[in-house]
Amino acid sequence: MPRHNLTKLFAFFFALLTPIAGKTASTLDGQNLYDHYPWSLAYFYGKTVSDPLVRIFMGQIHHWPEHIQSVELAKTLDQDNFLRRFLSPVVGVVQLAGNVTYRVGSNQDNIAEFDPYLIFRWANMPWNRYLNTSLALAEGVSYASSIPSIEMRNNTNTKRLLNYLMFEATFAMPSHPELQLFARIHHRSGAYGLYRAGNTGSNDIGVGIKYLFA
Repeated sequence: MPRHNLTKLFAFFFALLTPIAGKTASTLDGQNLYDHYPWSLAYFYGKTVSDPLVRIFMGQIHHWPEHIQSVELAKTLDQDNFLRRFLSPVVGVVQLAGNVTYRVGSNQDNIAEFDPYLIFRWANMPWNRYLNTSLALAEGVSYASSIPSIEMRNNTNTKRLLNYLMFEATFAMPSHPELQLFARIHHRSGAYGLYRAGNTGSNDIGVGIKYLFA
């Protein structure tokens, strides 16, 4: 998708959703926001890169001829949920999520991908009154209808079912914290042999838009 079309899409969603935002949202931030609006729907557009995670975090990014588009549905676990209570000293928000992803590349057939995972989110940032922010890490599994070409470039022992990791940062205006823009890394890998796959994997980086609702 061309960059200018993606910008227009974000502008359209802002115009569409802002008028229906609840008045109470402006008083919510941090963990309370996700308890008040436990559901979320997100759209993500990412470009595949040929670099491993460590190099991506160092800013070394080289594009691979592939892009992905994802639709994600997530649900925040209740405060009395066992897993959330167990993790509460470390993580404030725990979410159950899944996405459907479509991969399009110039040197492969189009690929469908399904990723169920748990999201661990830190949302109580001291600057939320100026810019509502959260940071998240997700862990789960990823199944692809066929193996992406980037995962086969240096390895023949590849698998459709791999480990899934996601790193995300969300940003929203304090007046409408339920409407968020986010940056994300979408990662598939063999998890050092856990999935009986070789040293294979793929990384996609991009941006998206997310809407929280009750």
